[in-house]
Amino acid sequence: MKGKEIFYDEKTITAFVFFLFLIFFYGILYYLNYDLVHNYDDVILPGFKVDTYDVSGLTFDHAEKKIELLSTEVLNRSITIHVASREVTTTLKDLGLSVDFKRTLEEVESYQKHLSYSRKIWYINHDQEKIFKIYFLIDDEKSASYLNDLNHDVGLAPHDAYFDTSDGVRYVSGVDGYEVDVEKSIDYIHEYFQGDYDPLYLGFELAGNTVPAYTNESYVGIDTLVSSFYTEYNPDIYLRSLNLRNAVNYINGAIVEPGGVFSYYDYAGPYDKDGYVFYYKFVGNGVCQVATTVYNAALLGGHEIVTRSPHDKKSPYVAGGLDATVVSYSSGWNVDMQWRNVYDYPVYVKAYDTYGEIHVELWSNSEATGGKTYSMESVWLGGRSFESYRHTYLNGEEIDVSFIASTYYTKDENDPD
Repeated sequence: MKGKEIFYDEKTITAFVFFLFLIFFYGILYYLNYDLVHNYDDVILPGFKVDTYDVSGLTFDHAEKKIELLSTEVLNRSITIHVASREVTTTLKDLGLSVDFKRTLEEVESYQKHLSYSRKIWYINHDQEKIFKIYFLIDDEKSASYLNDLNHDVGLAPHDAYFDTSDGVRYVSGVDGYEVDVEKSIDYIHEYFQGDYDPLYLGFELAGNTVPAYTNESYVGIDTLVSSFYTEYNPDIYLRSLNLRNAVNYINGAIVEPGGVFSYYDYAGPYDKDGYVFYYKFVGNGVCQVATTVYNAALLGGHEIVTRSPHDKKSPYVAGGLDATVVSYSSGWNVDMQWRNVYDYPVYVKAYDTYGEIHVELWSNSEATGGKTYSMESVWLGGRSFESYRHTYLNGEEIDVSFIASTYYTKDENDPD
């Protein structure tokens, strides 16, 4: 029985010959570079870097020692931490990191040992660079300590809204703060340094929450001086001046909401509290002048007077019938001066003295008065009797005159107190 003849086409023969050639070529390559390649069995191949540090030509033990010696330099690198819209710069060391020498070099060794023979020859004979990252150990307690300190940084605290009265009155809206979520941020630190971070630009965003600042939107519209009044005093009478200035400080910054009532006593009383001193016959003598100044500012703003009492005799610092007395007694009974805010907007009370003058300004929205302005009239009825009237104007024309109060003083101006 004859055997079956096998025929090969031209393509098959060509492929087989090429395969034999590759084997032959690889064998020659292996033979010629055997000693050269095996010189790198325990030595790091050319072009290998850890981070920015060249470790080629070093044994793995020596490379680990080199990285260890350079660890101080590595850990002093700056890292930019993004905290909301802010940036904070610190070092890797302060963030709680240390270099993991063992894992860093194990990565290099593992990569090199798993390279093919031809690939090793490629690294040896070509100017080819291979960069490995540095691995870090992260001390969670140190990281938490740093992040907690960061939370107390004044730059991250919310700034509540406030009134700027340096030039008029302006409401400055609050600025939200930010609170770092320490636990989540530590997780971010682990994820960041386990990933493909850029050693030349270290930076990441912390986890956290916005801490809202206090802002009352209804106060944003307080931008207009709607009324003001001032009275004069003798600054050389020291004790009385001290009482006046303290009363001014107590009422300065008061805010009266729409429909709300301003009580002078609630802010400035009782008149024997901290700051007031004994002058003449009683503690706090002089606070009535400040109350009178507030009273007239309220009248000139078109506000409703809730309660007002006159002095026993006409005051020298204001026209007859336009004064207001206030008294507080140890029994708890008080004579108060109160006015109601008739606007649809809040009113801010700005009070100050200029060494001889007490000033009270009422600020609100530019639309608060509806374009109306006011003036006061004191009418002497003879003897110790007065009446007060308020004149209302719109676009410069008088549109109303309203009766405010009748005042009868029980003593003449020259009578002894």
